Amino acid sequence: MSLNLHTITSYTRLLGLVFSLLLTACSDSGPGSSQRKPPEHLVEAVYAHKQSISVKQTITGTLQAIRTVRIINQAQGLLTALPVYPGDTVKQGQIIARLDDTLLKAEVEKAKANLNQAKVDYHRLKGLAPRKLASESEIVQAQTLKDIAESELHLKQAELSHSTINAPISGVISQRLAEPGDVIPLHNHLLTLIDTSSLKADIYLSELLLPLVEIGNQVDITIDALGDQSFTGKIQRIHPVIDKNTRRGTIEITLNPVPEGALAGQFCRVSIHTQSKSRLMIPYDAIRHDKQGAYVYTLDNNKTHLKNITTGIQHNDLVEVLDGLTDKQQIISKGFFGLKDKMKVKLISK
Repeated sequence: MSLNLHTITSYTRLLGLVFSLLLTACSDSGPGSSQRKPPEHLVEAVYAHKQSISVKQTITGTLQAIRTVRIINQAQGLLTALPVYPGDTVKQGQIIARLDDTLLKAEVEKAKANLNQAKVDYHRLKGLAPRKLASESEIVQAQTLKDIAESELHLKQAELSHSTINAPISGVISQRLAEPGDVIPLHNHLLTLIDTSSLKADIYLSELLLPLVEIGNQVDITIDALGDQSFTGKIQRIHPVIDKNTRRGTIEITLNPVPEGALAGQFCRVSIHTQSKSRLMIPYDAIRHDKQGAYVYTLDNNKTHLKNITTGIQHNDLVEVLDGLTDKQQIISKGFFGLKDKMKVKLISK
């Protein structure tokens, strides 16, 4: 194929243009190109500032009876009566169990007879003493036998009383673990009695918030089984020990009066409002994390400084700083990609 003059001229111009571009590229990669400044790293910043914060925290728990009593027999033998069942309401002092007392009654009668005989012997010897027919040691021995007989009678009477079990408190039977006709060994669990005049819930609160609640503080309680209705409870006691694994303490909440339909074992939610406290707060998004823990970048004269911090509670989109920062210290809130410690940056306004 033959090329005309016009085509050869066009190719020549194209080659010249390519050659010119190559020269330009080579000149850009030469020594003078190293003098170019890298692009500025742009960041946004905020200030750590103290705020008066009152924390509301909702914690789940389970309703429990205010008191639970395990009814355990103090005498062994045949169970002859157990007239109460789970759900039955009993009054304090009401008979709730009986054991066969035939042998115990016989032993009481025997102890009474022994005591009467000991009294007769004692008085007979005492009457003979003025006539020197009974020695002082015989009288003392008779006195001792009389005292032993009295103690034996009291012991047998106590054992007899244990054959009848009375309710120690007023409440509701929650468990029945034996039946009439069973031969019951000593110290066997027969019934469980709960006091439902009030309900309680044990909840677990962070050690950071425990100093901000007090015994007697009111709380809001909702019970899932009863819908969205809220009830008022109060802090009954604060346990003095913190769990070393969870760093939480136990708070006992009481619900009194007990609303209709509320039962031990139901799921509940307790909302606690703490007292206000001045806290150093920063945005949650400003915090970074590595193997050493939480840290932020502070800004001083357009230069970054990595600061490890210790965080506390979170409130909405803010986090408390317990250690590592001071009030009104400027920290970087945006522009973290490629950011390093002791790096020059340019601060831009929001």
